Amino acid sequence: MDKVYDHKKTEEKIYKDWENKGYFKPTLSSDKKPFSLLMPPPNLTGGLHLGHAMQHSVLDALARYKRMNGFDVLLLPGVDHAGIQFEATLNRLLFKEGLTKEKLGREKWLERAWQFRDEIYKLVHDTWKVFGLSADWSREVFTLDPKVQKAVFEEFKSFWDQGLIYKGAYIVQWCPKDHTAIEDLEMEYQEKKEKLYYVRYKVLGIGEYITVATARPETIAADVAIAIYPNHPKYSEYLGKKAENPFTHTKMPIIQDERVEKDFGTGALKITPGHDLLDYKIGMDNNLKILHVIDKNGRITNIDPRLEGLKVLDARKKAIDLMREEGIIEEEKDYVHSVPVCERCKAVVEPLISEEWFVKMKPLAEKALKNLKKIKFVPKNYEKNISDWLREIHDWSISRSLWWGHRIPVWYCQKCNPTHQVGKDKQMIISLEKPTQKCKTCKSDNWVQEEQVLDTWFSSGMWPLSTLGWPEKTEDLAKYYPWDFEITAPEIKYLWIARMIMLGLWFKDKIPFENMFFHGMIRDAQGRKFSKSLGNGIDPNQLRNQWGTDAVRMALYTYAIPGRDAFVSRQLLDERCKNFRNFSTKLRNISKFIFELKPEKTNEKSDYSHPEDKEILQKLNETISKVSRGLNNFELHLAGDEVYSFIWHEFADKYIEKAKKRRKEAQPVLEEVFNKCLILLHPFMPFITEEIYQAHSQHKDSIMIEHWPQQLENIK
Repeated sequence: MDKVYDHKKTEEKIYKDWENKGYFKPTLSSDKKPFSLLMPPPNLTGGLHLGHAMQHSVLDALARYKRMNGFDVLLLPGVDHAGIQFEATLNRLLFKEGLTKEKLGREKWLERAWQFRDEIYKLVHDTWKVFGLSADWSREVFTLDPKVQKAVFEEFKSFWDQGLIYKGAYIVQWCPKDHTAIEDLEMEYQEKKEKLYYVRYKVLGIGEYITVATARPETIAADVAIAIYPNHPKYSEYLGKKAENPFTHTKMPIIQDERVEKDFGTGALKITPGHDLLDYKIGMDNNLKILHVIDKNGRITNIDPRLEGLKVLDARKKAIDLMREEGIIEEEKDYVHSVPVCERCKAVVEPLISEEWFVKMKPLAEKALKNLKKIKFVPKNYEKNISDWLREIHDWSISRSLWWGHRIPVWYCQKCNPTHQVGKDKQMIISLEKPTQKCKTCKSDNWVQEEQVLDTWFSSGMWPLSTLGWPEKTEDLAKYYPWDFEITAPEIKYLWIARMIMLGLWFKDKIPFENMFFHGMIRDAQGRKFSKSLGNGIDPNQLRNQWGTDAVRMALYTYAIPGRDAFVSRQLLDERCKNFRNFSTKLRNISKFIFELKPEKTNEKSDYSHPEDKEILQKLNETISKVSRGLNNFELHLAGDEVYSFIWHEFADKYIEKAKKRRKEAQPVLEEVFNKCLILLHPFMPFITEEIYQAHSQHKDSIMIEHWPQQLENIK
């Protein structure tokens, strides 16, 4: 070995050697038992962050451990196209060039998108490989690859044929900045201090008023009713009468509904079906009309001429001024509540009516609930979390007003279906490519495709199947599905994990994975998520450049506790990485003592009769057992600590110091214990263990193909 450990040079050389020898590739024809690990595809939005580094280090440690235990291991990598986030990032860059989507047009914009995709993809790859990920790169998948496109089309068409897909107007969560519908699960909530305004609505015919509390006076023009809770002590006498909208002066019915909260405001609720989910449901049940006062750009429509064109917050200020002028504000109170924002761009989300595509989820959820116990969840409580969510599931809005993604494979006859009506009796065709046949009604071939793309999670939900070639009956699918291991952070347990379970069972009639591991989130010292806007991120590559990959991996395993968030700072990480870098130095010094300073004419084999030898070998047996158990239970924080503690404290600090007094006699035990230690440590610290392994004694071509240590049976 070199006197100074140049980790960059050594790691690159070792990794290339592993790749060239094909150690990362499984063999379909192998009679070994398969073990498959599926990488959660990182979003195509930039270099990988600390959470990715931990996630990939866990995957790699398990893959290496299983190979050493005689399994045919597939660790399959991939990247997600990240529709909304990728498109928003690219559009910001184009804006700096004075360009927009509309100026470029769809085809030119997509050309730029693919160029941008290639630039970011390289960043992701570079991080993967330097962290030692032993993935089969020949099977790598991108969620816009043709094989995935084929799977997504089959998914869509099957749902359509089964009557589970429909298109219709419904209230959705709309991001006015990203200009698309988003899922409830893609929102965050920010606590804000605002005002609650108690507004008087005139009850027609009797000259009295009904007072309603609202934090959103800018939506008053779209009010179509007032609802009170049943048997309201003050307002029950107004039931069935009409109230006057104070902005539009239209008549509105006063109704009662048990969903009105008694303890909010006055117990009377203004009903705005176009801009509130509860109001929408009450409106549908009472046949109320739907008005839109906020458009998809987050501006006021012509329903309210006095506020038309204003952004929401500006419109709110003006609406308050108008109400004060008219003397209809009875009271103002401070009001602290949670406001939904888009998790990507942090814009305030607007509930509004939009025509979208939906999947009926109840049949899929019911099947998932019947099979959920077939999956081992770590920690176990996530099984209940997902089960509860499945029981309350609502239809899935799968369309997004974007250009980056899988375009919805629906074609309309522009001549006889110009308004793009949807239905099996309409002039439309489900097709991946432009139809070659003519329209049965008008005999023209004037087909135009649906403008929207599918929700990113629609393709990501098929990840366990599409990566293995479904819907084709491939050898990969037959051998490696269901996957043995999947890993993710808890924040996408509903968006991704629950959907993979539902879709895997629906299309393959099997659970998608045997073991589902939820690691905690790595947060900053204040408990916040890492983000560019906060400037609190920690670049794993900077850590690796300073301390070496092995040291960073070992530091990250200490945070890989199932389901438990970690709070870190750069200083704390540097301290842990430095400790494990020193551990690498310790390993090199142990290796030098055992092999380079090996005395002449030593014993070739020990009879293990000396008490000191027995003691260290018994402790080695215990360590093998504990490390194996930790890895089998996905408790890498415990397994890594066991092997670290044994090597440093039991072997180096105690046994080696004692062995110096009887060096020749102890040499066989020194070599045997250390060689087994290297193998035990290899899943966690692959580079330093390979370097030391290659430098000394009899060995195989790589430590990667060594057998996992078994306990010595002749130690009593």
